[in-house]
Amino acid sequence: MAARRWVAPALFAALLAAFGAGIWGIYRSNFPGQGLYRASGVYETRVTDVMVIVKHEKMPGLMDEMQSMVFMAESKDVLDRAKLSTGDRVRLTIRPTAERLLLVDIQKIK
Repeated sequence: MAARRWVAPALFAALLAAFGAGIWGIYRSNFPGQGLYRASGVYETRVTDVMVIVKHEKMPGLMDEMQSMVFMAESKDVLDRAKLSTGDRVRLTIRPTAERLLLVDIQKIK
């Protein structure tokens, strides 16, 4: 009988932890970390091994929407992993540096 008393509180604690983890995941998907910005856009083309052109939406706290903008990727692998085609919707993670906006991640989205 004593074991049954703890079922409801244990279930409540597990559900509360799952809810908290879900909220944290949503927060991190929109706010990736200090010094990083995230935006969505449409992939246009790859110019070089590390350079792409993207039409992106507003990046809150950084810049307004742009029709076409060139981004330099952190490395060739960042772009190779994404396997993008012209017209793909993408999510960009950007780190501003003194010289440029550095693309640290790009992912295809639905």
